[in-house]
Amino acid sequence: MHAGFALALAAIAFWDAARLLAGRLGDGMATIPLAAVIAVLAWPLLRQLRRGTARPVSAKLLCAILAAYLLAALVAPPLLRMAVAVAGLVLVLRVAARDDLPATPAIGLGLLALPVLPSLEFFLAYPLRLVSATLTATLLRMNGINVGVDGVALAWNGERLLFDAACAGVKMLWAALLLVSAIALAARLAPLQYARALILAIGLTIFGNALRAASLFYLENGFVPQLRGVVAHEAVGIAAFIIVAAMLAAMVMPSKKALFA
Repeated sequence: MHAGFALALAAIAFWDAARLLAGRLGDGMATIPLAAVIAVLAWPLLRQLRRGTARPVSAKLLCAILAAYLLAALVAPPLLRMAVAVAGLVLVLRVAARDDLPATPAIGLGLLALPVLPSLEFFLAYPLRLVSATLTATLLRMNGINVGVDGVALAWNGERLLFDAACAGVKMLWAALLLVSAIALAARLAPLQYARALILAIGLTIFGNALRAASLFYLENGFVPQLRGVVAHEAVGIAAFIIVAAMLAAMVMPSKKALFA
């Protein structure tokens, strides 16, 4: 089956997933990462089509993908339906692009470009708050500040300094996973290498968020009177993410020789 026809057929079959996606995108900013990911994933096929070397897509593969989506449409919640559609489209793109698209990081990147942040915050915010509060208290105690942990709050001087949902670091985690997936796609990492990179991103992000919270403790409690207010608060968060992103890029990105071999 011609690659363009197979892709069009799959896109038509996934119309319900597209409808659900459109309803969840919300403001225009949410479309930016999605549009960027679509362009990146489609580029290998467009290149092959321009050269006239695109590979035909097996009818059996297309039927299997459509059957999987039909099953998901019957029993799965909307986000899982969109995930199946993304995985199916990536597989079609990969075959048509003559395996010029690493499947595992491509699927990961596609899934992260979906509107998954609300779901991540719902499921991960509380456990991440617990972990961040414990790590933050440990960092502060290592620096001689007698801070305890009370649930998702720091206990200090008879007060409870609450870790709210924004302090969980879910957005930082999502951005770090998106970055690692992009690096893995560019570097054509194998599935096991990609899995290791994702685990590394999770660990570094949790530590980076604890470091951010510990830094904010000093700012918000007058230890550094010159640095206070909203600007300083946001600057600390940006600096923490830059540190995490730089470490991830250095640890995940292969050498230039391997990348361009």
